[in-house]
Amino acid sequence: MTVMQERAFEMIKRLPDDKVYYIVQMLEGIAGLIPEKGMEAVSSEQKAYENLQRFRKCNDVEIDYKAELLQALEDKYEGID
Repeated sequence: MTVMQERAFEMIKRLPDDKVYYIVQMLEGIAGLIPEKGMEAVSSEQKAYENLQRFRKCNDVEIDYKAELLQALEDKYEGID
């Protein structure tokens, strides 16, 4: 334990319980800002991508895109000869 941590513990020990409550609240807020060990900081772009992935639907049906394109082109240009 570092000297700073020991000093913090001693200060907290001397505080009354109602004041310790506020210290705990502040520490919980600060802990949310610090990434856990072994956990990489996630960029805002990665968070946005992960958020979008939650809304993505899985589709088990295979689509033949070339056939779809040919059909769409035939429908669009069937009157042109």
